Amino acid sequence: MSPSRQSRRHHLFNLAAGFAALALPAVTLAANGFPTRPVTIIVPTPAGGPSDTAARLIARSLSAAWGQQVNVENKAGASGALAARAVMDAAPDGHTLLWGLAAMAGLPFVLKAPPYRSMAELVPVANAVQMGYALFVNRDLPAQNFSDLVAYGRANPDKLNYATGVLTEYGMAVHVLGAAGVKAQRVPYKGGAQLMPDLISGQVQLNFGPIISGLQHVRAGKLKVLATALPQRSKILPDVPTLAELGVPAGGLPSWNALFAPPGTPRAVADAIAQAVATAVRDPAVRDPLADSGVEVSGDGPRQLGEAVESAHAAWKAFVHQHQIPQE
Repeated sequence: MSPSRQSRRHHLFNLAAGFAALALPAVTLAANGFPTRPVTIIVPTPAGGPSDTAARLIARSLSAAWGQQVNVENKAGASGALAARAVMDAAPDGHTLLWGLAAMAGLPFVLKAPPYRSMAELVPVANAVQMGYALFVNRDLPAQNFSDLVAYGRANPDKLNYATGVLTEYGMAVHVLGAAGVKAQRVPYKGGAQLMPDLISGQVQLNFGPIISGLQHVRAGKLKVLATALPQRSKILPDVPTLAELGVPAGGLPSWNALFAPPGTPRAVADAIAQAVATAVRDPAVRDPLADSGVEVSGDGPRQLGEAVESAHAAWKAFVHQHQIPQE
């Protein structure tokens, strides 16, 4: 690349830091001929859930930036294993990507037939968002705060069911309820969009889910929120205490959502996608609605995501051993 072309390219990337990706010419984010056709992001949860919502916002921004359609395909089931297998088997050219959840680093420890021995077998591309989690309860449950819930749960060990979508929700429930001495029965779902109606109707009583999935129902008076799993109180839920304030220690399980490519995908392609994602998450059309729902954007690249995968792998290995979680 000539100095003049290199200078022009750097100038365009600097402009991207200050403007939304939607305003950029399609060619500025393409590198090494990528993408040459539509891109598919496979999401391991059903349509309408928190991860799906975030993925679609970013996909829309990437479509505009690349001048190629970026489609979202939902492939829910087996705690993300079905989606992971589909991407593991895809062509290693970056045109098929996995919207990976941090909890999927735990698949080798909770499934008898996991899609990989380690999530590191996939090519890390970009850390997209960080989900904030909260404890939601049915509005008719006789618990106005966490202490009430603990007292009720201890007095009624056979009356509480907790709903789980992704593995992170399962892990949080096991950790928090165990720390509080509360016994409850797990009811697994494919995702938040499926479990929320049952939580609202009272078929299940608890869910440790992403803030984005239950916030609208709390605001509508259909659910109660008793605590968040954040380092400090949420700006959108300022009256809700953190678990740490309530004396519940951190569980140590991460909650990022990130993009991965099939094994063997060239590093240059992964880097090009990572640059585009970093710009997309700064797009106000992406960043603002997510922030309003308790989701933080990231934009970390392949190296940082690779380190996050190693950390999540170790955390889930220790967690499964500590709580003696059986394989499914």
